[in-house]
Amino acid sequence: MAYSNRPVRRSALIGPWGVGAIVPFPNDESLMIAGLDMWRYNKIHSFRIEDARLQKRLGVKELRWPPDFREHNADPENCHLKIPAVRFPTWHYCPFCGTMRKTTYYEPHPECDGYQWPNGRKCNPKYRKRKLVPERFVVVCPEGHIDDFPVAEWLHNGEDHPYNPITCKIRRSTGGTSAALTGVFYECSCGAKKSIAGATRPGALQRIAYMCKGAKPWLGIESNDKHICGNEDVKVLLRGATNVWFADTRSSIHIPTDDESTSRKIVGILDSHYNKLRTHRVNGEWNRGIIDYLADDAGIERDTLYMAFLNRETNIEGVSDVTEETSEDEYRLAEYKVLITDSGSDEQDFHSQNYPIDHYNPIIKKYFESISLVPKLRETRAFVGFSRLEPNDATVSERKKMLRTGRENWLPAIEIYGEGIFFEFNVEEIQRWAQKTNVRERIATLNRAYKDSKYGQRAEGNLRPEFVLIHTFAHLLINQFSFDCGYGSSALRERIYCEKTLNEHKMYGVLIYTASGDSEGSLGGLVRQGEEGRIEDTIVDAVKNAQWCTSDPICIQSAGQGPESCNLAACHNCTLLPETCCEGGNRLLDRGAVVGTIIDKDIGFFKEICDQ
Repeated sequence: MAYSNRPVRRSALIGPWGVGAIVPFPNDESLMIAGLDMWRYNKIHSFRIEDARLQKRLGVKELRWPPDFREHNADPENCHLKIPAVRFPTWHYCPFCGTMRKTTYYEPHPECDGYQWPNGRKCNPKYRKRKLVPERFVVVCPEGHIDDFPVAEWLHNGEDHPYNPITCKIRRSTGGTSAALTGVFYECSCGAKKSIAGATRPGALQRIAYMCKGAKPWLGIESNDKHICGNEDVKVLLRGATNVWFADTRSSIHIPTDDESTSRKIVGILDSHYNKLRTHRVNGEWNRGIIDYLADDAGIERDTLYMAFLNRETNIEGVSDVTEETSEDEYRLAEYKVLITDSGSDEQDFHSQNYPIDHYNPIIKKYFESISLVPKLRETRAFVGFSRLEPNDATVSERKKMLRTGRENWLPAIEIYGEGIFFEFNVEEIQRWAQKTNVRERIATLNRAYKDSKYGQRAEGNLRPEFVLIHTFAHLLINQFSFDCGYGSSALRERIYCEKTLNEHKMYGVLIYTASGDSEGSLGGLVRQGEEGRIEDTIVDAVKNAQWCTSDPICIQSAGQGPESCNLAACHNCTLLPETCCEGGNRLLDRGAVVGTIIDKDIGFFKEICDQ
């Protein structure tokens, strides 16, 4: 197991780098984050994250912060608090002479052995040994397996020189002026020589009789007959390609489960001891002796603390009836119900203040039911697994199997504090707009692209105009907040409360919030912008600015653009956001649904604002 001293942000281990991901480090070092079985924790520091609702949904007993190692901490227990990694790819080559060597998952950074080739450049073993560079290509399987590019098999296939791993020495070289793969060659000391051209084409590996061998380097499982996969639909990719690893994360907004009058001291005791004491109840009864001890130790009335435990139990049972089969929309319904009311308090990890739309300028009254200011919220993001080649809809249980070989039942997660503004749309108005013939015809074009894409092949029902509208409005509003508040657009996120295709839960809202993990999300600037006299101008400016894009008329007249043509009038000049902001990968967006088109302004939901 390799423990690199290279620093990695803890949040990056949830995405873009987590278990099974290839992390590029300086000095041409490439490591893959090892499985959760190899992650080590100590008993001194608490890494546990309390989010009972998300734990029930993911079917785990614990959520944990990734281990955090501090160089200045001399505690020997903490010396093991590093994220383990394995060396991958294992094929390496010398950047000077090209000599190749296949290492193991656990070796240190390999060095050139100075093999003396009869021609070309040679390294002198008497002087400094050069660090080898990992091969650029890997083989990826749709089942999640990953392996080294079969250098030896590719080179010796169809040649008169059979490969002998003991006597054969392979060299990698580049020649000619071409930057294509035709300029990359492998040659062997036995006389075999072959270009890598064509290796990335479909079926290239099948022609050399190569099949996936079920390798899982992050779990220490190498290619061998015991773990044969046999999938022939493998692909050769660059190790740094974006489709080598897709993170699957699930997030949750904390829902208050204590009374507003509950003090911060009591909330702290509940957060620390509630789950542990709940699992040790006898016949459903709380251990009053331990609760009384905690109350005396903290200087709290015994009955007050006991009632706080009972109240939290009642509230959790009321909002947390979720399982691994719970859909994302059903899971968010509980959050939606909290966001449309006054909930929580400053003593808790969630606080929302709901204002009816009559509180604001009449210019936006037609479009919204209410606006909630959320001066305090806590979001938990958990890493549940990953996929390769393309995102898929595997269940949480299937995802978790890829992360470990043992029986432990926890997942890595992070928690982030921030603030936000929630917009509840006018149900009657948005449904009336969605039933317009011209609106339905326009969204039908987007629906066909959505159904033809891998993103929506298994979706039930047709794409709803309401979702496209709310999603696009969120993007336009985030862009406008960046101008009005000074936030970087990557510091803001959307959380949509509206179903894409079905309409079982009748949700029509969106939460724009800061959750970037730094002080930018806790200064109150976003909530202040949601106050009366400010948010109206932000909404009007966002809508009016969306009427024109620097790529118009091409953008507004587009019949399909973006990833898999899953957008209509939406491009980088007007609507698209950084990937960290958008829940849907910048898909299912249409500026025309918000402001109308050049030909038909009536399509726009905010038509009256545009006409003013």
